[in-house]
Amino acid sequence: MTINGFNNAGTLNKVQTSAGTNRSDLANNSGQGNNSPVLDIVSKRFNWGAFLLTWIWGLGNRSYITLLIFPVSLLGLIPFVGFFITLGICIWFGIKGNTWAWQNKQWKSIEHFHEVQKKWAVGGLITFVVFGLIIPLIAVCMILPALFANSAG
Repeated sequence: MTINGFNNAGTLNKVQTSAGTNRSDLANNSGQGNNSPVLDIVSKRFNWGAFLLTWIWGLGNRSYITLLIFPVSLLGLIPFVGFFITLGICIWFGIKGNTWAWQNKQWKSIEHFHEVQKKWAVGGLITFVVFGLIIPLIAVCMILPALFANSAG
């Protein structure tokens, strides 16, 4: 399988980094901190795990900046505006998530990195479906009969 920038042997071809420089000597440089270059095939993707699971994803990927969701979520108490600020922060996490995860944690390979991030995305989607759709539906199904029972009698 070929991934942009890598040939079938897994060695790096000449690849452009997110800083805009062409590098042919970049091997697996993950986990080297905030100032390390990040390959475009890592940084250009949206990270759904970081968007949907925010601080849980951040702890698992050593990207502790996602803990900002706690003070920012207090802004959610402000009607209308708070929701959009919180949503904006989550979108920022999704955009920057791959870069942060690559820089803050050592990965076996780019393939390994993408496999793990895909699992985070699936976990985030399952969590969203369960907590965002199914549990509210169950709550409504439990409350409606009680409301109708009270109004009938």
